[in-house]
Amino acid sequence: MSITLGVSFGQNPSLMPSNTTLVSQRIRRRKLMRERVVTVGEDQPLVGILSEPSTDQITEPRTAVILLNSGVIHRVGSCRLSVTLARALTEKAGIPTFRFDFSGIGDSEARRGTLTANQAAVDEVQEVMDYLGKWKKYDRFILYGLCSGAFAAYRTALSDQRVLGTVQLDGYCYLTWKSYFHYYAPRLLSPARWYSLILRKLGLKKVKKGVEVSGIEERFFEVPDFSSYPPKADVEQGLKKLNERGLHMLYVFLGNEHYSYLNQFRDCFRSVPFGENLTVIHRPLATHILSEPEDQAVVVDAIAAWVHKLQQTA
Repeated sequence: MSITLGVSFGQNPSLMPSNTTLVSQRIRRRKLMRERVVTVGEDQPLVGILSEPSTDQITEPRTAVILLNSGVIHRVGSCRLSVTLARALTEKAGIPTFRFDFSGIGDSEARRGTLTANQAAVDEVQEVMDYLGKWKKYDRFILYGLCSGAFAAYRTALSDQRVLGTVQLDGYCYLTWKSYFHYYAPRLLSPARWYSLILRKLGLKKVKKGVEVSGIEERFFEVPDFSSYPPKADVEQGLKKLNERGLHMLYVFLGNEHYSYLNQFRDCFRSVPFGENLTVIHRPLATHILSEPEDQAVVVDAIAAWVHKLQQTA
């Protein structure tokens, strides 16, 4: 059973800072979860939603999960993925979550400055961590992101030791010799693929773009741009640093031509002795934005289980 109760801004004002608004309380499986709108910063504040389990359901009071934007999609996430994941983590893993919009996205106003978008993203995540640390006394964070959000999570983890774990969907990875074999061998040996290729060349078959399949407006649709990845050696050095620090990493790779087999990430970065710091999940039939409910449910449950286990062992 799930019940959502609207709550006015003025209810229990002594329990809420002036820049927060309690927007809902959800009772699900006899567990209470509260959600409130929070603004971070004075000028051009960052707007987000804090989801909190009831006090008796919190498994680790010092830790929170921060969910980052993917491209220009606001904090709801593609196919409502961020909402679904935030609530699942709060309800199933007993951990507070904060999903917010970077400046210039969603409800967060654009900020002027000289920083690049990549630098600003790290600064703004750290600003959110500072705010939650001061207000809620959280001092350890798990960062979640899809695609560009995953890249921001990786860069922030390199810059800030308060990050104890990252969950990256379609994060940085590079081709290996096995990638080419897994990709080309089935295609070269498949009569159906040759037939489809001939039809496309003759103009008798149209290939649908991801935008058409997903139903998302093209300006909001983000796909991995492998050509813009930093040099592999740079990422490898970064991963070595994070692994030595003991960062816990969950990588989820979805259906794309760039990632073709489960152990590609470990093969790609063989020089990094990840050990138990790394968990990799490969869902080759899932779309990049997890548009199918079944795929989304499997990935969300896997992330919630990983976060719950991390809290017990960290």
